[in-house]
Amino acid sequence: MRLAIAALAVAGGHRPQPIRQPSATQRTACSRRALAPLATLAASPRLAVAADYDAAFAASVKLDDAAFYERYPFRVAADVLSYVEAVGAPGDATRVLRAMETFGARYPMFAIGPVKGLIVDDVVRRKRPTSVLEVGSFLGYSAVRIGSQLPEGAAMVCVEASDEFAATARRIVAHAGLGSVVDFVVGRAEDVDLGGLAGRFRGGAADLVFLDHCKECYAPDLRRLEGAGLVAKGTVVVADNVVYPGAPGYLDAVAAPDYATVLRDAPYESKGWETKWKEVPDAMSVSTRLR
Repeated sequence: MRLAIAALAVAGGHRPQPIRQPSATQRTACSRRALAPLATLAASPRLAVAADYDAAFAASVKLDDAAFYERYPFRVAADVLSYVEAVGAPGDATRVLRAMETFGARYPMFAIGPVKGLIVDDVVRRKRPTSVLEVGSFLGYSAVRIGSQLPEGAAMVCVEASDEFAATARRIVAHAGLGSVVDFVVGRAEDVDLGGLAGRFRGGAADLVFLDHCKECYAPDLRRLEGAGLVAKGTVVVADNVVYPGAPGYLDAVAAPDYATVLRDAPYESKGWETKWKEVPDAMSVSTRLR
C-alpha cells in the first residue's frame, strides 16, 4: 500500500532523495528561526460548516485502519476525492484541509501538512499577496491553504507537471470554493510559457512564489522565474524541503546581496519509508528579493 503511494508521488516528479544538508556557508548566509508558537500564527479563515459533513467526518475518524482502507482506497490520485467530498463541506476550505490532513495520516502523501502550513500562513498574513505563483501542487493542499487566505481580487496560478495531479487538485480547489481564485497550468516550469504567466499578474511579478516540486529544479527554475520577471524586487519566495531532502544550490541562489533569507525550522512533513519511519529535521526558506 505504501509502495503504491510512493509510486504516485514519483509519477508526478516528487521523488524522495537522500539528505543534502546545507553547507556551513549556506547556513551562515541565512538567518534561522524555529517554528513560532502556534498561538502567534494566523489561523486559516473559517467558513460555515454543514452539520452532516461534520458528522460524516467524525464517523470516518472512528473507523479502524482496515475499515478506513476498505471504504476509502487510495490507488490513483483521484481516489482522495471520495473522502474529501464526503467529509469536507463544499465551500469550506478549513474542512477540506482537515479532510486532506486526516486522509494523509492514513496514506502518507507529499503535502506540506498542518505544521509547515502554519509557516506559510504566517508569510501570507504578513505579505498579503494579491498575486501568487506555486510550482508543484500535487493534490492541491497548499493551493487551498494559500488561496483561502488571499484578499478579494487576488489570483493564484499553480504549475503542476502531472495532468493527473492537476485534475485532482482542480476538483479539490473547486470543492473548497476557490475555483475562481486558483488556476492550474499543466507542465514543468522549464517548459511552461513563463512570459505568459507573468502577463496574468499586474506588473508582471508575483508577490509570493511557493516552490515545492523537483528539489534539483529549485535553483534553475528560480533563475527562469527571475528572467521572466515573475520574481522581482519585493517578491517573497518560499521553498520547502531545503534541509531534507535538500535542494542543491538553492540556498546559494537566495543568499545576499540579492535576497534576504530566513530558514524556518520544522520537521519533514511525513514519517515514512524514505525517513526510515523517524522524524527528520527540515526547514522552509523564506526569501525576499532585494534587487
